[in-house]
Amino acid sequence: MKFSLLLFLLFFSDTFFGQTKILTVKCDSVYDKKGYSVSLEFNPKQTVTDDDKTNAVFSFSKLNNGKKTVIHQEKLFSKSKNIEFIDFNGDRIKDILVENTSDARSNLTYHLFIFDIKNQKLQKIRGFNQIKNPNYIKKYNLIDCYVLSGRNWTKFYKIKGSSIYDFGYILQDGEDEEGKDLNYDKNYQQTLTKILQSENNKK
Repeated sequence: MKFSLLLFLLFFSDTFFGQTKILTVKCDSVYDKKGYSVSLEFNPKQTVTDDDKTNAVFSFSKLNNGKKTVIHQEKLFSKSKNIEFIDFNGDRIKDILVENTSDARSNLTYHLFIFDIKNQKLQKIRGFNQIKNPNYIKKYNLIDCYVLSGRNWTKFYKIKGSSIYDFGYILQDGEDEEGKDLNYDKNYQQTLTKILQSENNKK
């Protein structure tokens, strides 16, 4: 995600309007100078409660002939206000990730918006913000994660429609209670093979 972070730093700006702060990322280098921009509007003094776990308004807009059109807008929670651009569905168009949370081990979660550039629409993927440290496996059009915890672990997912599908496998890394190696790499490949075979049988 280093390239995305560089874009964020180059095109990031923030403006205060009263008590509201707007963070804006101009996307000309991401979407070939089409006039798109992403913004997060929030109140730095707002207190987030359990009843309202939102702290920002996310907007995706397009500037055309001097007129700004909002394509997608919604409330969400973003702890660090970080925005990244990564293709997460294999169509070679970068999608939009807004950082959601970070836990005590710095495991990150994100909101994912798939960009349909042909129809100029964003589709939010339900359940994606529950995946810690999501990683897109382009070769197989799958998502995995590697989560740091008492014993590190991995799970596998796939985007199906507008939701995340969890394949249900959990791979643990390190050693078991008796000090025996858990053969993470071997189990990873075996599990990936099972998933691919299962997906091929559904076609």
